[in-house]
Amino acid sequence: MTTATPARRTVTAAAVKTPTPYQRKKMIEALGADHYQLPGDTDGRSLDVMLDQRWILEYTSRGSLAGSARAAGYDGFTHFRLTRKGRLALLTPSKLAALESADQYGRLTKPIAWPTQQSLDADGFIVNLTERGQVVTGQEHHPYISNLGRRVLGLAPVDETPASDVLIAAFAEWGITTTVETDEDGDTAVVYRKGPIVAAFYRCIGDDWCHSATHPAWMHDSSWYGAVAYGMDQQEMCGPEDFGDVNADSTATAEAFAEWLTSPNAEI
Repeated sequence: MTTATPARRTVTAAAVKTPTPYQRKKMIEALGADHYQLPGDTDGRSLDVMLDQRWILEYTSRGSLAGSARAAGYDGFTHFRLTRKGRLALLTPSKLAALESADQYGRLTKPIAWPTQQSLDADGFIVNLTERGQVVTGQEHHPYISNLGRRVLGLAPVDETPASDVLIAAFAEWGITTTVETDEDGDTAVVYRKGPIVAAFYRCIGDDWCHSATHPAWMHDSSWYGAVAYGMDQQEMCGPEDFGDVNADSTATAEAFAEWLTSPNAEI
């Protein structure tokens, strides 16, 4: 007797090797979500394709694989998460090589073809920074891997908050109002102005002639420097050399300056 074997459902797109523009959009959205969770409004046909390619897997609300959970009687809510294969499907070999060339500071060290760099930028996988650590477009800059780019490689994120935001908030805790000022050379500083006192706080980037207060927090690997003018008197405020944590450095800097303001004739 011949036994008929049911035909397996055929997914037309089973041979697809790269995501469609729509699928890329949804997969990139998943990169920024907790647990790489795919948006709930992703269409069913795309889900079939992505499942067939193993770019995504289905999970229960508790984070267990849905297939084994259903076999054990689970019939609750499920969702889809991007897999490592799915993340890498978003990258061509040249894009992957570019992102993997990032040094300890996140700067891409491998020469990148302009079309590849443009594509990485469009996807949000890189961010372009000046020597001062400022985000720019259309001027001299260097490509760094972004947090989204780090996510696609499965790396831990970094703090992209401008360091100036952290310092300004630390000063505010002491009731000290400061603002960011930019000079004609493009150097930035967190500045306090009141009466005869003018104080500027920044960090030297690259060399002593390039100053920044607005660099990303992760780039803050040395202490704030303060140039304080009190009438005709000029003083310097230098933090401990071992401070590489922008939060700790900003807290210490704000406290030291607040104490000096109570006795401005004292040495800093």
